[in-house]
Amino acid sequence: MFDFLKKRFSEPSTFAGLAMAILGAGQVAKIDEAPAVADAISGAGQAIASGMDPMTAGIITLAGLASIFMGEKGDK
Repeated sequence: MFDFLKKRFSEPSTFAGLAMAILGAGQVAKIDEAPAVADAISGAGQAIASGMDPMTAGIITLAGLASIFMGEKGDK
């Protein structure tokens, strides 16, 4: 499973697809920040294509997505 994920995150098309999915979901849910998030994910895909370690880029992307969906500690 780990090898499958590593292979997927080494392909810029994965990030392009993820960016499009987030942009589409943002349009449906009327989330104003969706274009910025999609642009950031697309940028991660470009970084991988230019030579960034795929695992590092994948971790950065997942951490960014997690920060969007996780609430603040004081927020209940």
